Amino acid sequence: MTHFFPRGQFRLPPIPDPQTGEPRPPAAPRRESSANVATPTDHAPRKAPPAPEGLGPTLEWSQFATGHRVQAAVIMPALCAAFVTVKEGGFGWTGNWSYWLLMALTGTFFYWRTGCEWMAAGAVWVQDGPDWVNTYELVRIRFSVDGLRRVLRIEDAEGRKIHSFGLRDVQSNPQMWNLVYNGILHSVASGNCDISRKARKVLQIPPSLGREPVDKAD
Repeated sequence: MTHFFPRGQFRLPPIPDPQTGEPRPPAAPRRESSANVATPTDHAPRKAPPAPEGLGPTLEWSQFATGHRVQAAVIMPALCAAFVTVKEGGFGWTGNWSYWLLMALTGTFFYWRTGCEWMAAGAVWVQDGPDWVNTYELVRIRFSVDGLRRVLRIEDAEGRKIHSFGLRDVQSNPQMWNLVYNGILHSVASGNCDISRKARKVLQIPPSLGREPVDKAD
């Protein structure tokens, strides 16, 4: 498999065709996930947001399967029940209807929340929920942490933003991440992208590529 930086040397891969996605980008470096989840081929996505108009079709996507949503809706209330049992020192809480209501609401919330998860990529764009950016026209990239999630905050030349782009989520689908990373790499190389030092380090982008961040403290 071809990698971005063979033998430590930098090589800028070609931009894939927006319609066909060919040539597919080489394997991008991954730190957040070693999973190899492929885009489903046995079923279409549920209620997927429309792909950006004029930028080519969706090539890769990920979404919680119904079975995984049910698991989340069962497991999270079960964890809550275990926590309450330990806190109360026994099962006396089972006679209190408010606890049962809380667990029912917890299960409902997680079933709904996991149903909202959607991530997709075309040859030159990436989408997180309803938000999308042109990956080859990024003008700002920052690294941050949202709760337990390590994320990117990205913005393109048209002002479109993805505020919390989960690295583990996208890197779990390697083919999707390869598409996204190639765009990031080209954006940085253009000299029009303000990428922080932390984001550059996390993404393993050579320090010689692109320009210095506007905010040197980042």
